[in-house]
Amino acid sequence: MLSVKRTLSALLASLMLASTLAACSSTPSDDTSDTDTTAAEETTVGETKNPNEDNLPERDFKGEEFTFLVRTELGYEFEAEDDGDVVNAAVYSRNLTLSERFKVNFKYVQQPGVWTSRATYSELITSTTLAGDDAFDIITGQSNIVLPLAVQHVYHDLANAEHVDFSKPYWKDGYHSNATVNGRLYSLMGDYAVSTIADSNVVVFNMKLFDNNKIEYPYQLVKDGKWTLDTFIELSAKFSRDVDGDGKMTAADQFGYTAYNNGLNPFIYSTGCTIFDTDDSGKRILNFPDEKEVNAFDRIFDFCATSVFANVDGAEIKAGIEGANSSERWANTFKMNHSAFTSGRLKEVEGLRDMESDFGILPYPKYDENQEDYITSVLRTVTVASLPITVKEPEKCTFLLEAMASYGFINIIPAYYEFALKGKVARDALTAEMLDIVATTTYFAFSDVFYAELGASDMLTSYILSGRKGLVSFFEAKKGTIEQKLADLLKAYAE
Repeated sequence: MLSVKRTLSALLASLMLASTLAACSSTPSDDTSDTDTTAAEETTVGETKNPNEDNLPERDFKGEEFTFLVRTELGYEFEAEDDGDVVNAAVYSRNLTLSERFKVNFKYVQQPGVWTSRATYSELITSTTLAGDDAFDIITGQSNIVLPLAVQHVYHDLANAEHVDFSKPYWKDGYHSNATVNGRLYSLMGDYAVSTIADSNVVVFNMKLFDNNKIEYPYQLVKDGKWTLDTFIELSAKFSRDVDGDGKMTAADQFGYTAYNNGLNPFIYSTGCTIFDTDDSGKRILNFPDEKEVNAFDRIFDFCATSVFANVDGAEIKAGIEGANSSERWANTFKMNHSAFTSGRLKEVEGLRDMESDFGILPYPKYDENQEDYITSVLRTVTVASLPITVKEPEKCTFLLEAMASYGFINIIPAYYEFALKGKVARDALTAEMLDIVATTTYFAFSDVFYAELGASDMLTSYILSGRKGLVSFFEAKKGTIEQKLADLLKAYAE
């Protein structure tokens, strides 16, 4: 249905290689180089080729330099030193290995590129490209900043990109199927960047509060397929209490669940809701709200209207919890044991490493037990790559991206997964099992892929904050605008 699942066997096969990374050197061995530069059909009898290796032929770029535009905040995805950190070492080794394998040089130009600096990042891309300036060969950045520029016709169409083997697990099918409109695709998402897993949305629970209340951790519920929206709501209610007894819920009290908008919206996708659909001809249509979406949204609305839930951007939390932004208040609220559950991206969960109380990680809950799989949405901040129209030989760039994505899947993602997450974040073996579920159920929503263009991705948060129950009537005022935005998007991708 919605999901872009990594093939479990492919992921596990790649993770088996992770243990070798702890001892990886800055200079690849001759054996590694020989394996990397041998095409699949040239594998000799008795040798076993990793099926997740690229099938690229030998090639000599004769020292040609390729320039990447990279956001400073995630510069480590592309440029890192071998400083003892296993993920940085893997990125460093990737650059060295591919540079030697193909006799190519990589140059990374870093610029601030998060949502608050989107205007200057976008302007840099459009001004150089539309002026015919070939400053960049490969443009990277967060999806909801890079991809919207496609309607200005600044990128090459990559739907049939040479060398890109979309059947490989290091390319994210769910993203590409949802980013393709009218047969056109202007950005690629793959394991050349760790944000493909780091931007996965998860639920986190406070083990200390569970222990204090003698409540069993939710792990078995997840494993039995019983981790549902209703179960999550029921469990959360067991923890809400007015700690200081002043008759009102403030930052001094304990909540069942705390979050901000980026933590709430993933419930849309985890419960199987989509907002947009495709008709019989394959055309994208707005199909919202159907009966299931009304039910799911209203249950979450009712839940968030109770004292069990606290919005970390609300006045009560802001008044009592330090934090310069939503993410910092989110982390501090949870670290201070003010909530039993919270939710955010794995990248944010990394920031809980210094939390004194133990915590566990879970996938988002299913709609009900009849839903076959858990669905882990990946936030629109995930890194994508596009090729500016100024690039005269785009096949060279897609050749290198194919190699980078393959190397990342085999080496960098396992390093992040096994060492940064399981080794440093996970507090117990069962959390590691939950991470396996998260990693194999990732999904990239159409409404999130086109977040900026459609303005529909934050539907759940908007509905909750409206304080007015009745999803159908709430949406009626938005429907015309979103339908027009969808029509404009379809038209732009047809020109």
